[in-house]
Amino acid sequence: MRTFKHSIAAAGLASICIVGSAAAADMTGAEIQSLISGKTGYLKTGASSVTGAAGDGVIYWAADGSNVYKTPQGPVWHGTWSTKGNLYCSTYKEGPARPCMRVEKQGDTVNLIDSESGQLRAAIVKTAPGNAENLK
Repeated sequence: MRTFKHSIAAAGLASICIVGSAAAADMTGAEIQSLISGKTGYLKTGASSVTGAAGDGVIYWAADGSNVYKTPQGPVWHGTWSTKGNLYCSTYKEGPARPCMRVEKQGDTVNLIDSESGQLRAAIVKTAPGNAENLK
């Protein structure tokens, strides 16, 4: 009986450890840079995104800190990106100023979360090397 109880306790602890390892974690500034610098990102945006519209967007994050964003509505925006501490920041000539974002990774999911409101702005669905969509 005692062995059976220990087996159940060990199995329960193992389950907690497995679930805990899949928990979301904020990425560091260095991890964010490694994820996006010099790459194209494919995004699912929400209503709290910089454009205020949900949909699919594509962004190229150049290694020099410039970016080009094809919005879900179609227009292309031009701006800059950077990391400040462990936050991702971007500004656009065509869009309003917005707070920086936390970048949260859980498994293959990467979420961009407004650092002030806590609202999900977008999810990075995948990345590709270089300016894969030739955004200008």
